[in-house]
Amino acid sequence: MSVFKNQFLSSIEPPAYLLVFLHGYNNTREEMSPLYSYLQSKLPNLAIAAPEGQNESHKEPERKSWYKISGFDHENKRRLQETPVEEIAQIYNQAAPALAETAENMNLYIDDIQKRYGFCDQNTYIAGFSQGAMLAIWTALIRKQKLAGCFSFSGLAAGNDYLDDKIVSRPNIYLLHGKDDNQVLFKCMAYTADWLAKENVPVQTAAFEKLGHHILHVELDYIANIIKSC
Repeated sequence: MSVFKNQFLSSIEPPAYLLVFLHGYNNTREEMSPLYSYLQSKLPNLAIAAPEGQNESHKEPERKSWYKISGFDHENKRRLQETPVEEIAQIYNQAAPALAETAENMNLYIDDIQKRYGFCDQNTYIAGFSQGAMLAIWTALIRKQKLAGCFSFSGLAAGNDYLDDKIVSRPNIYLLHGKDDNQVLFKCMAYTADWLAKENVPVQTAAFEKLGHHILHVELDYIANIIKSC
Protein backbone atom coordinates (compact mmCIF):
# COMPACT_ATOMS: atom_id res chain seq x y z
CA MET A 1 0.00 0.00 0.00
CA SER A 2 1.38 3.40 -1.00
CA VAL A 3 2.06 6.07 1.61
CA PHE A 4 1.15 8.81 -0.89
CA LYS A 5 -2.28 10.18 -1.68
CA ASN A 6 -3.00 9.68 -5.35
CA GLN A 7 -4.84 11.27 -8.24
CA PHE A 8 -5.12 9.25 -11.46
CA LEU A 9 -6.04 11.06 -14.69
CA SER A 10 -6.80 9.23 -17.91
CA SER A 11 -8.29 10.62 -21.13
CA ILE A 12 -9.08 7.38 -22.93
CA GLU A 13 -9.33 3.70 -22.05
CA PRO A 14 -7.05 1.93 -22.10
CA PRO A 15 -4.20 4.47 -22.07
CA ALA A 16 -0.94 3.48 -23.73
CA TYR A 17 1.47 5.31 -21.43
CA LEU A 18 1.71 6.22 -17.76
CA LEU A 19 3.43 9.38 -16.54
CA VAL A 20 4.03 9.76 -12.81
CA PHE A 21 4.28 13.54 -12.30
CA LEU A 22 5.75 14.87 -9.04
CA HIS A 23 4.89 18.40 -7.90
CA GLY A 24 7.43 20.83 -6.48
CA TYR A 25 8.27 22.06 -2.99
CA ASN A 26 5.28 23.60 -1.18
CA ASN A 27 3.20 23.04 -4.30
CA THR A 28 -0.42 21.96 -4.77
CA ARG A 29 -2.01 19.58 -7.24
CA GLU A 30 -4.44 22.34 -8.18
CA GLU A 31 -1.53 24.47 -9.36
CA MET A 32 -0.17 21.57 -11.40
CA SER A 33 -3.51 20.44 -12.87
CA PRO A 34 -3.47 22.82 -15.88
CA LEU A 35 -0.12 21.33 -16.88
CA TYR A 36 -1.56 17.82 -16.70
CA SER A 37 -4.54 18.85 -18.82
CA TYR A 38 -2.34 20.49 -21.44
CA LEU A 39 -0.07 17.47 -21.66
CA GLN A 40 -3.02 15.12 -22.10
CA SER A 41 -4.38 17.38 -24.86
CA LYS A 42 -1.15 16.61 -26.70
CA LEU A 43 -1.15 12.93 -25.73
CA PRO A 44 -4.75 11.68 -25.38
CA ASN A 45 -3.49 8.14 -24.72
CA LEU A 46 -1.43 9.27 -21.71
CA ALA A 47 -2.50 8.50 -18.16
CA ILE A 48 -1.06 10.71 -15.44
CA ALA A 49 -0.59 9.66 -11.83
CA ALA A 50 -0.16 12.65 -9.52
CA PRO A 51 0.86 11.59 -6.01
CA GLU A 52 0.98 14.13 -3.20
CA GLY A 53 3.85 14.77 -0.80
CA GLN A 54 3.28 14.00 2.87
CA ASN A 55 4.88 17.10 4.37
CA GLU A 56 2.67 20.15 4.95
CA SER A 57 3.74 23.77 4.91
CA HIS A 58 3.49 25.20 8.43
CA LYS A 59 1.80 28.30 6.98
CA GLU A 60 -0.44 26.69 4.33
CA PRO A 61 -1.28 23.03 5.11
CA GLU A 62 -2.71 22.49 1.62
CA ARG A 63 0.78 23.02 0.20
CA LYS A 64 2.82 19.82 0.15
CA SER A 65 6.47 18.83 -0.07
CA TRP A 66 8.20 15.49 -0.53
CA TYR A 67 10.71 16.07 2.25
CA LYS A 68 11.72 18.94 4.51
CA ILE A 69 14.67 21.10 3.45
CA SER A 70 14.62 23.70 6.22
CA GLY A 71 17.73 24.07 8.32
CA PHE A 72 20.56 23.12 5.97
CA ASP A 73 21.07 26.37 4.05
CA HIS A 74 20.30 29.28 6.37
CA GLU A 75 22.09 31.78 4.12
CA ASN A 76 20.35 30.59 0.92
CA LYS A 77 23.73 30.12 -0.74
CA ARG A 78 22.24 27.61 -3.17
CA ARG A 79 20.33 30.48 -4.81
CA LEU A 80 23.25 32.89 -5.19
CA GLN A 81 24.83 33.13 -8.62
CA GLU A 82 28.27 33.58 -7.06
CA THR A 83 28.06 30.25 -5.21
CA PRO A 84 30.11 27.60 -7.06
CA VAL A 85 27.92 24.78 -8.37
CA GLU A 86 30.04 22.26 -6.47
CA GLU A 87 29.13 24.03 -3.21
CA ILE A 88 25.46 24.03 -4.22
CA ALA A 89 25.72 20.27 -4.75
CA GLN A 90 27.25 19.85 -1.28
CA ILE A 91 24.33 21.76 0.23
CA TYR A 92 21.86 19.46 -1.46
CA ASN A 93 23.84 16.41 -0.35
CA GLN A 94 22.37 17.03 3.11
CA ALA A 95 18.99 16.00 1.72
CA ALA A 96 20.28 12.56 0.68
CA PRO A 97 18.80 10.53 3.58
CA ALA A 98 15.34 12.02 3.05
CA LEU A 99 15.63 11.57 -0.71
CA ALA A 100 16.66 7.94 -0.36
CA GLU A 101 13.72 7.07 1.88
CA THR A 102 11.19 9.00 -0.21
CA ALA A 103 12.47 7.47 -3.47
CA GLU A 104 12.04 3.96 -2.04
CA ASN A 105 8.45 4.82 -1.14
CA MET A 106 7.88 6.36 -4.56
CA ASN A 107 8.94 3.14 -6.26
CA LEU A 108 6.43 1.25 -4.11
CA TYR A 109 3.82 3.77 -5.23
CA ILE A 110 4.73 3.19 -8.90
CA ASP A 111 4.46 -0.58 -8.39
CA ASP A 112 1.01 -0.12 -6.90
CA ILE A 113 -0.22 2.14 -9.72
CA GLN A 114 1.16 -0.20 -12.38
CA LYS A 115 -0.55 -3.21 -10.82
CA ARG A 116 -3.83 -1.36 -10.35
CA TYR A 117 -4.06 0.01 -13.89
CA GLY A 118 -2.10 -2.52 -15.95
CA PHE A 119 1.14 -0.74 -16.79
CA CYS A 120 4.72 -1.97 -16.94
CA ASP A 121 8.08 -0.22 -16.68
CA GLN A 122 8.47 -0.18 -20.47
CA ASN A 123 5.51 2.22 -20.82
CA THR A 124 5.95 4.16 -17.56
CA TYR A 125 7.65 7.55 -17.36
CA ILE A 126 8.40 9.74 -14.36
CA ALA A 127 8.62 13.53 -14.30
CA GLY A 128 9.04 16.12 -11.60
CA PHE A 129 9.35 19.84 -11.01
CA SER A 130 12.02 21.33 -8.72
CA GLN A 131 12.10 19.19 -5.56
CA GLY A 132 9.92 16.71 -7.44
CA ALA A 133 12.53 16.62 -10.22
CA MET A 134 15.24 15.74 -7.70
CA LEU A 135 13.04 12.96 -6.35
CA ALA A 136 12.21 11.74 -9.87
CA ILE A 137 15.91 11.33 -10.70
CA TRP A 138 16.56 9.37 -7.50
CA THR A 139 13.49 7.20 -8.03
CA ALA A 140 14.42 6.34 -11.61
CA LEU A 141 18.04 5.51 -10.83
CA ILE A 142 17.43 3.24 -7.82
CA ARG A 143 14.46 1.41 -9.38
CA LYS A 144 15.10 -2.29 -9.97
CA GLN A 145 13.57 -2.14 -13.46
CA LYS A 146 14.35 0.54 -16.03
CA LEU A 147 11.58 3.06 -16.63
CA ALA A 148 10.83 4.34 -20.14
CA GLY A 149 12.27 7.74 -19.24
CA CYS A 150 12.67 10.47 -16.62
CA PHE A 151 11.95 14.19 -17.14
CA SER A 152 13.48 16.75 -14.76
CA PHE A 153 12.01 20.28 -14.82
CA SER A 154 14.22 22.82 -13.01
CA GLY A 155 15.93 20.08 -11.03
CA LEU A 156 19.30 18.80 -9.91
CA ALA A 157 20.96 15.47 -9.08
CA ALA A 158 20.61 16.23 -5.38
CA GLY A 159 22.56 14.05 -2.96
CA ASN A 160 24.57 12.61 -5.82
CA ASP A 161 27.58 11.82 -3.58
CA TYR A 162 25.34 9.26 -1.88
CA LEU A 163 23.44 8.18 -4.97
CA ASP A 164 26.37 7.08 -7.15
CA ASP A 165 26.78 3.70 -5.43
CA LYS A 166 23.01 3.05 -5.33
CA ILE A 167 22.32 3.26 -9.07
CA VAL A 168 20.52 0.17 -10.36
CA SER A 169 18.82 1.38 -13.54
CA ARG A 170 19.95 3.78 -16.25
CA PRO A 171 16.89 5.07 -18.13
CA ASN A 172 17.04 8.04 -20.49
CA ILE A 173 16.97 11.21 -18.40
CA TYR A 174 15.91 14.53 -19.91
CA LEU A 175 16.90 17.74 -18.12
CA LEU A 176 14.79 20.84 -18.89
CA HIS A 177 15.76 24.15 -17.32
CA GLY A 178 15.08 27.86 -17.68
CA LYS A 179 18.07 30.14 -18.05
CA ASP A 180 16.51 32.72 -15.68
CA ASP A 181 15.77 30.27 -12.86
CA ASN A 182 16.64 31.91 -9.53
CA GLN A 183 15.53 29.04 -7.30
CA VAL A 184 17.43 26.05 -8.72
CA LEU A 185 20.08 27.87 -10.70
CA PHE A 186 20.48 27.15 -14.41
CA LYS A 187 24.12 26.09 -13.98
CA CYS A 188 22.87 23.10 -12.00
CA MET A 189 21.68 21.53 -15.26
CA ALA A 190 25.18 21.24 -16.72
CA TYR A 191 26.50 19.90 -13.41
CA THR A 192 23.77 17.25 -13.32
CA ALA A 193 24.29 16.31 -16.98
CA ASP A 194 28.03 15.87 -16.44
CA TRP A 195 27.49 13.70 -13.38
CA LEU A 196 24.90 11.52 -15.12
CA ALA A 197 27.22 11.05 -18.10
CA LYS A 198 30.05 9.97 -15.77
CA GLU A 199 27.64 7.40 -14.29
CA ASN A 200 26.88 6.10 -17.81
CA VAL A 201 23.28 7.32 -17.63
CA PRO A 202 21.90 8.48 -21.01
CA VAL A 203 21.11 12.18 -20.67
CA GLN A 204 19.76 14.96 -22.89
CA THR A 205 19.38 18.64 -22.00
CA ALA A 206 17.07 21.41 -23.14
CA ALA A 207 17.57 25.05 -22.09
CA PHE A 208 14.84 27.68 -22.40
CA GLU A 209 15.32 31.44 -22.75
CA LYS A 210 13.50 33.88 -20.46
CA LEU A 211 12.21 31.06 -18.27
CA GLY A 212 12.34 31.27 -14.48
CA HIS A 213 11.32 28.67 -11.94
CA HIS A 214 8.18 27.33 -13.56
CA ILE A 215 7.04 25.12 -16.43
CA LEU A 216 6.09 26.41 -19.89
CA HIS A 217 3.93 24.69 -22.48
CA VAL A 218 6.93 24.51 -24.81
CA GLU A 219 8.58 22.19 -22.28
CA LEU A 220 5.51 19.98 -22.20
CA ASP A 221 5.52 19.92 -26.00
CA TYR A 222 9.14 18.77 -25.80
CA ILE A 223 8.39 15.76 -23.60
CA ALA A 224 5.19 14.94 -25.51
CA ASN A 225 7.23 14.62 -28.69
CA ILE A 226 9.69 12.33 -26.93
CA ILE A 227 6.94 10.04 -25.65
CA LYS A 228 5.28 9.98 -29.08
CA SER A 229 8.54 8.95 -30.73
CA CYS A 230 9.16 6.00 -28.41
